[in-house]
Amino acid sequence: FFSSRRRHTRFKCDWSSDVCSSDLLLFALSSGATALFYERDQGIFQRILAGPVTRGQILWAKFTWGAALGVLQLLVLFLGGRVLYGIDVEHHLGMLLLVCAFAACTCTALGMLLASLAQSRETAMGLATFCILLMCAVGGAWFPITFMPASMQAFSKLTVVYWAMEGFDQVLWANVPQRELLPTLGVLGGSAAVIMAVAIWRFNRSRVFD
Repeated sequence: FFSSRRRHTRFKCDWSSDVCSSDLLLFALSSGATALFYERDQGIFQRILAGPVTRGQILWAKFTWGAALGVLQLLVLFLGGRVLYGIDVEHHLGMLLLVCAFAACTCTALGMLLASLAQSRETAMGLATFCILLMCAVGGAWFPITFMPASMQAFSKLTVVYWAMEGFDQVLWANVPQRELLPTLGVLGGSAAVIMAVAIWRFNRSRVFD
């Protein structure tokens, strides 16, 4: 009985840590989507573009910073989970870093895409909030997707949250070997590449830098 209870408690702690990590990344997405408009309004882009710098280089620099900050935030969160709840982080650190990096890159790219679609800081904030709530609701961040109908479970696989949660579950709970983690990383990495490509295309045709 006590062994079963400990396993159940460990599952709840691991799942709660996954939920917090996904929510943290998504709310970081919101700030990333609005930061570009703040820098535009302050004239920072105009000063940077006066030098030998292209729009693409600015975007990749923002992407790199956002992804690095996301990984750092996730590591701090999981470290807190290790201290408070005894989550086994150190034995899965390498694979956990991979999932954190791919998830952070995808969320950062999505934030930049939302910024490229918006015309103002307020619009970007509204789009980001809508996407956060939608993906958390259907992606498994608020409750397990097994509670949802089959159609919603299929739809949840279109969200970043689902694949981030899947990756964290595979590493921390299922203890899958690295080769079985590759499909999840492939989906996150492919999504980040496609979303970032569309974001750059949109930014090159928008008036964010004007």
